[in-house]
Amino acid sequence: MMAATAEKVFKIVDLTKVPSAEPGRTGLYDVIVTYQDSAGRVRVVTLPSEEFSEKPEEEQMQLIKQAIEREEGTRLKFIGKEITL
Repeated sequence: MMAATAEKVFKIVDLTKVPSAEPGRTGLYDVIVTYQDSAGRVRVVTLPSEEFSEKPEEEQMQLIKQAIEREEGTRLKFIGKEITL
């Protein structure tokens, strides 16, 4: 039997629409989502505004959730690794 994994809770702290700083996105906007984990650490994810802004709230929440899951997955795979220079 597999052990159940604990749910992780993240609080959305802020949503801000800003001109994109990404190469190739000149003239477009991004939505910066600031979120906080249960330990109080604050991080951000960025979503293209054109893929986010006109969606219903339920879809927007799903896009935010997917972006946070991607970010946390990338971050967590490197925690504990050591680098020698």
